[in-house]
Amino acid sequence: MSRIRTLVPHAAALAVIAACTWLTLWQLQRATDKEQLLARFHGRAVVELAALSAPLSLPQPVRLAGWWRPARQVLIDNRIREGQPGVEVLTPLELDDGRWVLIQRGWASWPARDQALPDPRPPQTDPGRPVQLTGVLNHPPGVGVRMGEATSTEQWPRLLTWFDLESLRAAFGPTLLPAVVQLDPNHPAHLTGDAWPLVTFGPERHRGYALTWATIALVVTGIWLVLSLRARRNRQRT
Repeated sequence: MSRIRTLVPHAAALAVIAACTWLTLWQLQRATDKEQLLARFHGRAVVELAALSAPLSLPQPVRLAGWWRPARQVLIDNRIREGQPGVEVLTPLELDDGRWVLIQRGWASWPARDQALPDPRPPQTDPGRPVQLTGVLNHPPGVGVRMGEATSTEQWPRLLTWFDLESLRAAFGPTLLPAVVQLDPNHPAHLTGDAWPLVTFGPERHRGYALTWATIALVVTGIWLVLSLRARRNRQRT
């Protein structure tokens, strides 16, 4: 029993050191992955969306043309900007080839649940001519934990708690693209003019996390060695 009691602190220390070392290496790998993604994106030329086919390599700068269909806008709930509650606005665009894509136009305020849903329409254009847009074809807006049903209302604009491609394709048809186009912030249809972040956390953040885990590993290693040496000396004296 005494031997087991002696081994437990050593096993716990080694487990913490191993876990922190793994987390350090993982965060460093994440930083490398983010650097490669950013370099790959900045090295890409703008291409026509119509020329892309599956599988999509995202993010990708694109040009596209189509017709706004603002009567069926999609709103992603629980979006905070500068401490204010609101929604992310996705406006459907019907492409020349009959496919649909959701254009992510940015944030709109929705300060209270008892108020009507925001429904900001893009600037009016000639309905006989397609609009020309540029942006970044990217993954749909992400969320935290997905709880409950995605669709909060069946009316338009449609409020979603998280981006659910299956329910959206039921509304728009199977030709709805699985990615969204983040509209150029300089376009007049963009709601806030905020730049789109390519990544949530940059490489520097991951390196900072790696440094934190490495520091914890070193501190635990130092404490473990000091206590082990002290315990050994005490045994030798007795």
